[in-house]
Amino acid sequence: MAAMDRALRKEVLRKLHYGVYVVTARDGEDYSGALITWLSQASLEPPLVMMALRKDSKVYELLKNTGRAAVHILAEGQKALGADFFKATRVEDGKINGHPFRLEEELPILTEVPWYFRIEAREWAEGGDHGVLVAEVVAVGKNAEAERSLCLRDTGWSYGG
Repeated sequence: MAAMDRALRKEVLRKLHYGVYVVTARDGEDYSGALITWLSQASLEPPLVMMALRKDSKVYELLKNTGRAAVHILAEGQKALGADFFKATRVEDGKINGHPFRLEEELPILTEVPWYFRIEAREWAEGGDHGVLVAEVVAVGKNAEAERSLCLRDTGWSYGG
């Protein structure tokens, strides 16, 4: 098989459409939050999602340990909030990376983000630099009204390829 043109690969794969999400997880007093973009529905019944998480991330470690997390769907205009989750997680004064949260079933829920859902891990595929998780959606919630979710193409950021 011929070698793949890396520049063309990047160009083509970056044409895929992605949302922008913050995943939060907790194991006792250990918290993590991370921005992700590789997430999609995988089944209606039961409601399943699939997501890819960097294997060297704290959120990956906590999700592997507990099998539970919350996924927050950022609204259009919440790019700056999302950017706060590019860095290591800090929990201070009832905030994660400067953003207020509450605990729901022991998981941190970001109160500024309009939509969220809680997941429980079902299966992992570990083939590359990201672990791919298939998880069941066990609860959904809404903190506020918003019209549109944030899409990666609208941020000026790119990830993939």
